Amino acid sequence: MTLKEFLTVRIKLFFLLVTLILIANVLLGAIFAPDTELRYYHLLSPIILAALCVLPTCVTFFKKEPTPKQYLLRLAIEWAMIEAIVLLLVSPPAGVNRPIFYVALGGSVLVIYVLAEWILWRQKVQQSKDLTAKLKKLQQAEQK
Repeated sequence: MTLKEFLTVRIKLFFLLVTLILIANVLLGAIFAPDTELRYYHLLSPIILAALCVLPTCVTFFKKEPTPKQYLLRLAIEWAMIEAIVLLLVSPPAGVNRPIFYVALGGSVLVIYVLAEWILWRQKVQQSKDLTAKLKKLQQAEQK
């Protein structure tokens, strides 16, 4: 993978995370603090969290394709770093049971991480199918 491709995937990941974090904020807010009013600066939290969560994924850049063990280890390290970042930065609203909030937050981070990886993987699968179809058409055109 070239650096340009790597950075392109990270930008896609950033915007995907902003969307998923915003959805998680709405769900967790509706459950734990439905009467809380938000200020305009609260709207920046998904953007800031997404940017901070993309940083650990940049540490594990491979110029050549990693082995399956290296890839799984990379995913585990990324997930642990992202969990740590989010759990350290996000605090529960006043009057909310802290342990339950942090368990829900940690679970939502895991769901978001798995969903984001799955969506990016599906995009790669679709790109490979498209490329394979184009190559088949090119080979058939050359054989004629």
